Amino acid sequence: MRIIQILLLALVAFLQYRYWLGENGYADKQRLTKEVIELQQQLDEQRAINDQLNARVIDLKSGNDAIEELARQELGLVKPDEVYIVINEAD
Repeated sequence: MRIIQILLLALVAFLQYRYWLGENGYADKQRLTKEVIELQQQLDEQRAINDQLNARVIDLKSGNDAIEELARQELGLVKPDEVYIVINEAD
């Protein structure tokens, strides 16, 4: 009878070890859960950036206004009859 108790205790100890510290155990589950959350946040950020870029592409494809605005802001282009004035704000 004593041997059965020792064997059962050893079995429980072995199973507890595997659950808490073993491969695919609780510690691995916690680590993977944290990694999934971090990756989900990165995915959400990338989707937001992608949505902004898609909106800009649609805007650029839809008409000349967006292209004209882009040329004015980023390239400093002006129409032939316009004068470009830069106003520097004082500190």
